[in-house]
Amino acid sequence: MPQESRSLLARSLPVVGVAYLVFLATQPPPARWVGLGCLVVLAPFAVGWTLGRFAGVGPWSDGN
Repeated sequence: MPQESRSLLARSLPVVGVAYLVFLATQPPPARWVGLGCLVVLAPFAVGWTLGRFAGVGPWSDGN
């Protein structure tokens, strides 16, 4: 799918999702543990997405 055809929602979903998990991690337990657990699982994917988006490496790069 070309990068231009992606909607604003599709482009911002990873950022909004990680921001929500950070918000959960700042709340009192048990929400804190859910947020931290999800961040631990998703952190490698978030780093990979960031590297692909901004450095052009990995499976999330635009291929140019």
